[in-house]
Amino acid sequence: MKNRPRSGRARRWPPPPWLPGLLLAVSALFQPWLEQSMARHMGIELPLLFILGWLAARAGGARLSRMAAPWNMAGVPALLFAMLALSLWMVPAALDYAVLDPAVAVLKVASIVLAGSMAGLSWKLAGITIQAFFLLNWFWMTFVIGLLYRDAPQQLCSVYLVDEQADAGRAMMAWALLGLALWAPSVLREIRRWDRDGSA
Repeated sequence: MKNRPRSGRARRWPPPPWLPGLLLAVSALFQPWLEQSMARHMGIELPLLFILGWLAARAGGARLSRMAAPWNMAGVPALLFAMLALSLWMVPAALDYAVLDPAVAVLKVASIVLAGSMAGLSWKLAGITIQAFFLLNWFWMTFVIGLLYRDAPQQLCSVYLVDEQADAGRAMMAWALLGLALWAPSVLREIRRWDRDGSA
């Protein structure tokens, strides 16, 4: 019997369908605690909502990708929506409204989860060049706004104190660096593939 050739890259299995729902339930359960602190709000809750949206798209698999194919050319429309949604909730006034107004809080959760779903649905489809455009723009936006939050002498959010916004800024900078680090291996693999194709 011949052994089947093994791919050099491990096969990635989709997450179980119940995992996004579990994460959403955990987020809802701990929402009051998460939003008591600006650092937890921006450094834990918002990333958690984005991640569960990403996992939901992965759990949807190829069927979800086929449904989005007619309008999501090269992943650009969905990634553009994700970028706009993420940038909205970096605005201090938007955070204030999300804490003070239940309707805005629901909009925040829905838009961030949808942003994660759109990004998860489109990331592989986009290819390395389009990925670079969106991820590097997100990196600089998040890192620079994190710097501003960290160093701003005045209180930017009416519901959070100055020392809390400094901690939130550090969390944003950390997430920006982590996102770039997680993407870097894909870039290196693509560069090696280009080198192999060029030398063939």
